[in-house]
Amino acid sequence: MTPPVWLIAEREFRTYAATASFWVALAIGPLILAGMMLMTHGGAAHPAPATLTLSTEADGSLTARFSDNFPLSGEGRAAVLRDMAKEVRLNPALRTAAPAKPAIDPRAVSRFVLVLMLWMTLTGSLGMLLNAVVRERANRALESLLAAASPLDIVGGKLIGVGGVSLLVLASWLGSTFLMGGLMPASGGLISGLLRSAADPLLLAHAALVYVLGFAFYGFTTVAIGGLARDNADAQNLARPMFAVLLAVFFAAFAAAGGGQLDWLVYVPPFTPFMLLMHPHSLLVEMIALAQLAVATALAAWMSVSALTLSARPVWLAVLAPKRRAVG
Repeated sequence: MTPPVWLIAEREFRTYAATASFWVALAIGPLILAGMMLMTHGGAAHPAPATLTLSTEADGSLTARFSDNFPLSGEGRAAVLRDMAKEVRLNPALRTAAPAKPAIDPRAVSRFVLVLMLWMTLTGSLGMLLNAVVRERANRALESLLAAASPLDIVGGKLIGVGGVSLLVLASWLGSTFLMGGLMPASGGLISGLLRSAADPLLLAHAALVYVLGFAFYGFTTVAIGGLARDNADAQNLARPMFAVLLAVFFAAFAAAGGGQLDWLVYVPPFTPFMLLMHPHSLLVEMIALAQLAVATALAAWMSVSALTLSARPVWLAVLAPKRRAVG
């Protein structure tokens, strides 16, 4: 006999996998990446010209800056500099300046792109999960469901079913990033560098783990909110603070892409999954941040299970906001 949790998970998975929005979400990531790949190959027909910039310093020495695609080895470039120094009769103390750093760091951008993928997938899946919970309350099917399954089975089944749908979308996006990033030329410009950086297998595996952790925390929180709602309008009102936090997470990740000033947010559970991906952290920092996230997730799980009851007032809500006794 199949356990109730898997029956509920299968029902939720089939419900959302049969929608047109699921197939659109599944295909949109690979299509965008394919378009970026075509743009890169289209620009490869007209590569950037190789350049050599010379400048004289106060001591009379000659400084040269070769572009990355300059068609000479290190020895060849040194020979060119010696010949040019003799021609202009400059100080033979030649030096080659380090290539100027690009204005945009492809690795930082690729990390932000992965965070954006995770954020978009998470917000979409949380909307599905909220509707899945409210649906049981609105059509009064929760009573029948609780007669056949425990609250823990219901919560687990809905998270597994909706999570499976969102993981398929994420696998499509991350998988296409890995495949197309491996086909990018090394000298294909910013787009090529971005895709090649994002295609790092360790980075993609880290991103998948981050998504699972984030979905667990926000998923349990969503079920707890949906358990309190009586209809869709009520659910949207109750879920607004959570989605406001998700919006703040997005802007914090965007701001963190330019530097590490917001690294302290890695210790704040709603921000932890995405801040872990935005910048590399030491093992100790990750362990502390993940431990805090685990505690917050366990608390959200307890709240979600207690919310899916026939009682109008869950245990945790009674603890946080106890009713006052009437006086007189």
